[in-house]
Amino acid sequence: MHLFQERDFGEKINATFAYTTQNFRSLLPALLYIAGPVALLAGIAEGVFQSELLTGQSPFGSDAPSAGDQISILYKGGFSIFFLSNILKILANLIASLVVYSHLYLYNRNASVFIDAGVIWPEIVSALGRSLWITFVSFWLALLGFVFIIIPGIYIGVVLSLALPVTVFEKSGLSRTISRCFQLISDKWWSTFGLLVIMALIVLVLGFGFSIPAALVNILTALKILPNTPAIVTVLVSAISTVGVTLLSALVALAIGFQYFNLVERQEGTGLLSAIDTIGTSFTRPTAQDEGDY
Repeated sequence: MHLFQERDFGEKINATFAYTTQNFRSLLPALLYIAGPVALLAGIAEGVFQSELLTGQSPFGSDAPSAGDQISILYKGGFSIFFLSNILKILANLIASLVVYSHLYLYNRNASVFIDAGVIWPEIVSALGRSLWITFVSFWLALLGFVFIIIPGIYIGVVLSLALPVTVFEKSGLSRTISRCFQLISDKWWSTFGLLVIMALIVLVLGFGFSIPAALVNILTALKILPNTPAIVTVLVSAISTVGVTLLSALVALAIGFQYFNLVERQEGTGLLSAIDTIGTSFTRPTAQDEGDY
């Protein structure tokens, strides 16, 4: 599969699932090994919070409150657990995105090499500091846009959705990454927004399978239909839900990656120049064959 290529809206979605299918045996283990542990910790923290909030039980000890006084639990440390679980979720999704973009980066360099977690990990370590910084700044820029007027916040959020692929592929710093995002998305904001919405809906639907068990346990416990549900069950279903949704979020990152390739190709013809450079070598492939992969 040729990455740097102009694609219309449907082709980007098709390429996302085609790449996932083609590289499933290398991409899924990398996501599990690298992003999975952080997602698991996030799910455990959320499960502990939900268990204490709904039943007053703690899965790790017997000194928890005996009654489900929710306000009291919040003030006695429940909020800190809730805050921790959300920070870990953000970090897990960030790492999952970096796994995807690092996989794409290595695939673009040599598609014939099997890309395992051991090869991806150094790329993530190299990009993690820059990615944390750009994610932090992007969040506050979008938040400021929402505070003043909602529309600027949405606009900035969509523009900076390209920040991570730019950071990984171009090894750029903060200011260069932000300016590059605005440059690439010129005249293509709506298609990027639409791609984000469609992929988010797809992930939401697929994620129901992971979220339903946790939702059922929480609802049945809250309604006292299952008043004696062990707290460890709440933690377990929460952990499964969080890990599953984190893995599925990689599809959104992958789609944005193909939007990045599309925008770069439209403006700079990177894929075309690469094809010209390889003319006469054993790696040259006709354009028609590349497009036939989708």
